[in-house]
Amino acid sequence: ARDQQLILGISLGLVLLGLAAIIIITQRVRVQRLRFQQQQQESNQEIFNLMLAQKQKMEEGKNSEKKRISEELHDGVLGAMNGIRMVLLGLNKKTDDSAVNMRGEALEKLKEVQEEIRSISHELNHASYRKFHNFINSINDLLKETMAASDLEIAFNYNEDVEWDSLSGDTKINLYRIIQESLQNIIKHANASKVDLDFERLEDLLKIRISDNGKGFDVRKAKKGIGQKNIRSRVQKLNGTWNVESTPGEGTTISVLLPYQTDQQETSLLVNEAGQLEEVKKD
Repeated sequence: ARDQQLILGISLGLVLLGLAAIIIITQRVRVQRLRFQQQQQESNQEIFNLMLAQKQKMEEGKNSEKKRISEELHDGVLGAMNGIRMVLLGLNKKTDDSAVNMRGEALEKLKEVQEEIRSISHELNHASYRKFHNFINSINDLLKETMAASDLEIAFNYNEDVEWDSLSGDTKINLYRIIQESLQNIIKHANASKVDLDFERLEDLLKIRISDNGKGFDVRKAKKGIGQKNIRSRVQKLNGTWNVESTPGEGTTISVLLPYQTDQQETSLLVNEAGQLEEVKKD
């Protein structure tokens, strides 16, 4: 009986020793795992900090380059043009009527270029695109370039009484890109020969329609490519809404509804899902 108790005691001790060893090993594994996770988090944080630092350096580099270009335009080019203008003013003292008239025209052109460069200098220095010079002409140039590079015939319709240049810089730039992206999509996918681009102002709303006579597609089954994602992103940036209507064999129409927003307005406007304007205080 005493031997049995001894054997039982030794067996129990071995079992407890085994359990203790298992617990110790398990704890060590957990500690190592936690240590590894902590190291991984620290590494991820270090990578994230490096990315932030790199991004900040890139932004600083961009701003520095913009400032440098601004200074070069203002101090270098404008200074040289002022010198040329002074020379021409001196030459204008000559009595030859034809030469005087030609130099007068040259002076006017120099003044125009000088104002344009001063405007560019100002925009670069403030890192913004507040002024998209002569918006309708810019759109016409885009359409001409597109027609020259493709077989498209594009008709542009807009109300000449509307002050299109009074639109905010963000509106003009993003609207230009929306039209550009839409035309590229038509060229790539629509197999169209005609496009109608319509600008319409409805009180405080701006409506843009881009229609083509291409092959069309089933809107419900179509995949949304990068082009449409870019358009959606730009429309959302302008607090607007957009819609695509298309039927196989009957062409496609893209409709964009935006607030008629100017830089002078103290509030931002957005178009809700019902196509109505809401007022949002600017930051």
